[in-house]
Amino acid sequence: MLPYVIRRVFAFIPTLFIAVTVIFIFTRLVPGNPVWALIGHQSVDEGRAAELTRELGLDQPVLVQYAVWLPRALRGEFGTSIFYNRPVAAVLAERFPVTLSIAGLALLVTLAVGLPLGMLAAVKRNSVVDTGTMTLSTLGMSVPDFWLGFLLVLFFSVNLQWFPSSGYRDLSFGFTPWIQRLVLPVLALSAAQIALLVRMTRSSLLEVLGREYVVTAKSKGLRATTVLLKHALRNALIPVVTVVGLTFALSLGGSVLIENVFAIPGLGQLITTAAIRRDYPVIEGAMVYLTLVSLVVNLLVDISYAVINPRVSYG
Repeated sequence: MLPYVIRRVFAFIPTLFIAVTVIFIFTRLVPGNPVWALIGHQSVDEGRAAELTRELGLDQPVLVQYAVWLPRALRGEFGTSIFYNRPVAAVLAERFPVTLSIAGLALLVTLAVGLPLGMLAAVKRNSVVDTGTMTLSTLGMSVPDFWLGFLLVLFFSVNLQWFPSSGYRDLSFGFTPWIQRLVLPVLALSAAQIALLVRMTRSSLLEVLGREYVVTAKSKGLRATTVLLKHALRNALIPVVTVVGLTFALSLGGSVLIENVFAIPGLGQLITTAAIRRDYPVIEGAMVYLTLVSLVVNLLVDISYAVINPRVSYG
């Protein structure tokens, strides 16, 4: 396994290079100018605007900017935020734990609900339970997460007043204020993930339950629970783990709408604000950071295959 991990780590280099290049190009293609977003359009001296453009290095050709930016980006140095006037790394370090809290809790809820429901639907195939579960999963995948977020706010915050409608509190304020402000965002984010996991678990488990070694295990008189958990589920988990890993990686960068709906100061809201303000260093740093996290998550998912099923070989 170690040679495989080493090869994958080295494969990160060209992947990161391509990713940061694409990020730089698309950032510069965004209409607008950070100078005008910073000082405005009206009643501004053109000399001051030209001076600020030179200070930010935006007066150079794009290729020159890229040649200066790339070595720094590969070292993890993305400069200073135009609007926060702080190192980008420090800004990201503050926002990432917030997004990680939402994505991590959403993952736990997804596993706690989606995996048992998928197993139950597979075991009770073509029953009322199976039909109801598949109907709910289809509904969960069809409802936009931001729209579900608004519905949750109206029902649980406005009508019932059980949870705050927006905002975030760090764990330093206590566990209760922290979790109260994360319940609704986590539910809104995990709904589609649960639906996807239910369908994937059911499909993968149904395929395994029809194989000969499972039928043989049943014919030997083993308990149904033992056959399901020890023989069937373990072999059905590889595609499920793949979906879980990809979902978690996507939720780290895909919680933009959720964080804006609930006014949560995470990476998603940071990227949105930076895009509106044309804060190039923050946009580039955040996107590269999320790309790196996604690569690491995918590597961990690949490594977990051998742990789940020892027959998997990386040779």
